[in-house]
Amino acid sequence: MDDDDPIELRGAVDDDAGLPAWERRRRVMRWVALIALIGMLLPTAVGTYSIARTTAEQSCRLAVDFYANERTPSRVAFELLSPEAMGWTCYAVTPSGDVLVALLGLIPGAPRLVPRTLS
Repeated sequence: MDDDDPIELRGAVDDDAGLPAWERRRRVMRWVALIALIGMLLPTAVGTYSIARTTAEQSCRLAVDFYANERTPSRVAFELLSPEAMGWTCYAVTPSGDVLVALLGLIPGAPRLVPRTLS
């Protein structure tokens, strides 16, 4: 510091010494933009998941009612790691375990209900 500085500033330590004011402002703006982006995307992602889950549950209920009966419980699951059933899958819950009823896909919709034929 120079001798021209006021007495109060002669012993002061600046944490951001060497950083210009515009650099500090840029850092703050990055954090504000990141927080705003998360604030916009998080509710959208949660809402999309909620709607997809509700649609999958309703479609699963239709499929289980069609293939089994109305008293058979159903369950949906979102599976990404299973290569044959990637997306929403519908299961009928039976005493012996879960039975795969329908593959609803990544974006669930009405299940493809094919009547069983007697052979």
